[in-house]
Amino acid sequence: MPDLELQLREDRMLRDAARALVLADIAHLKRELDPDSPPGPDMTSRARDLADDTRDYVAGHRCQLGTVIAALVAAIALWIFREPLAAMVREMFADDEESDDEAAHDSAEQADDTDRSPDEPEIPAETQA
Repeated sequence: MPDLELQLREDRMLRDAARALVLADIAHLKRELDPDSPPGPDMTSRARDLADDTRDYVAGHRCQLGTVIAALVAAIALWIFREPLAAMVREMFADDEESDDEAAHDSAEQADDTDRSPDEPEIPAETQA
């Protein structure tokens, strides 16, 4: 029982600490977005800094980004055309199965042909039942 009480006390402390962090973040965000707050780094200057950092990163890593963009375009194209591509794959496998069935049918006919005696006349396949 003491272990459960200790665990409950620790869980409550963690919950209270997390709640305090969330409330502090909300208060900070309200202060930042309040038009009457003292001037500080506003959202536009931060967005401008982020855009500058992004531009610098892109300038330094063009080859890597080109590969990523090409892979992204290919993934989007595959996603858009997934149903026609799946139909094509199904047709390919269906053709393989049909050719396997035809080969099995042909080999069965050949086996039937070998069961006949040499004196027996050959009957066309259309007339056989």
